[in-house]
Amino acid sequence: MSPATALADVRRVAQGPIRTLFLGQFLNSLGSGLTLSLVVVYLHSVRGLPVATATALLAWQAVLAMAASPLAGSLVDRFSPRPVLLCAALVNAVGLLVFAQATTALAALAATSIIAIGGAGIWSSSSALIARLVPSRDRTTAFGFGFMLTNLGLGLGGLVGSTIIDLQDPATFTLLYRLTALTFVVLFVAVLSMGDVGRLPVDEPRAEGSAAGAEPAGATRDTGSWREVLADRSLLRFAAAGLLMLTFGYGSVEAGVSLYITEFLGLDERFIGILFAANTAVIVIAQLFVLGLIRDRLRSRVLAGVGVLWALCWLLFGAAFGLPSWAAVPMIIVAISVFAVGETMWSPTAPALVNDLAPEHLRGRYNSVLSALWGTSMALGPLLTGLFLAADQPQLWTVTLVVGCLLAAAVALGLRGAQDGPHRPAPTQQVGPDDDPDLDLDRPQRVS
Repeated sequence: MSPATALADVRRVAQGPIRTLFLGQFLNSLGSGLTLSLVVVYLHSVRGLPVATATALLAWQAVLAMAASPLAGSLVDRFSPRPVLLCAALVNAVGLLVFAQATTALAALAATSIIAIGGAGIWSSSSALIARLVPSRDRTTAFGFGFMLTNLGLGLGGLVGSTIIDLQDPATFTLLYRLTALTFVVLFVAVLSMGDVGRLPVDEPRAEGSAAGAEPAGATRDTGSWREVLADRSLLRFAAAGLLMLTFGYGSVEAGVSLYITEFLGLDERFIGILFAANTAVIVIAQLFVLGLIRDRLRSRVLAGVGVLWALCWLLFGAAFGLPSWAAVPMIIVAISVFAVGETMWSPTAPALVNDLAPEHLRGRYNSVLSALWGTSMALGPLLTGLFLAADQPQLWTVTLVVGCLLAAAVALGLRGAQDGPHRPAPTQQVGPDDDPDLDLDRPQRVS
């Protein structure tokens, strides 16, 4: 399928309330890009905290976000996604304002804790809201387009932020964090303007005369339980593959690439920004092409392809070790570009799969599982990276990551044929063509 067809799909999907949500998320990502990767620099170089304290605060934020994810998922199932997203956006704004003024470790701890809780609410609620606004056949397109917009915003925000920051002037950092807080208020306003949406899925029939997106009067919400979620073997299989893939992929990229290219490849630290700019550019350019490529592919094979591409990325990083800079630089640019292509495959496939597995009354919890996988990988990735790089074993580190990504690909292929997900319509509902009583993880993502 051509990018033009994928773009036509995007135009068809991005209508009404979800277009407003995309706009709010894009503007919010611009703000997040302003302060991306500045936490340690800000706390250490500007506020004077030890590096160990700054990195420990980052680890604490990841752990707390992971712990808060199940609660966020339960709240989404209890109150629906929109009110949780509204509250989470304001919580993030408050946390960033506190962080902008944090001059002590205690104040920074309070700020990162607030941001972690708000972040956990953002992920589960926004993914569940997209799934409620878009029918199953269009979720891959919706999640992929949203990912592209987010990365475009992060990249543009990073460029703007780099022209403002000054290590000798703490006020520049304070300004950036305040601007980032403001973009969460913008997200709040955007979601608020969407109206009362996300209360019922678009595929389910509503009582006659009820407003679009509203529950019938007197309806009783079945909030379910975590026991139901953990009994879903299809979800657990996906979680195993996802945890391996994210730990050896995103978690290790975030934790180790900057250190690897400066300390072990001997490249200038300014190259870090160039490298991640290349990553963002590839995502923005490639996403529509990839959406067309995976449109009719089995999801298990798409996820396995992600693992293979990320293994290739680490293979190239490892091959750059010991090379002169003129040879190492193009090699690692290719490596991070390969990783970016894998990202454009993961981003639309994983959340769409999870949301197709999720019964409506557990949608928040299912999305919080994916959120928890991210948090766990962001804790395990740095741990793995520190183990090898602190021992001056960069080559063994990259080899381990290659093996880990290939293992994740093998586990992803094992998802094929799994039909024991709990995606079943309620007894009172009519069963439509998309409501298979047994969801096959390998159902091709077709657009009818």
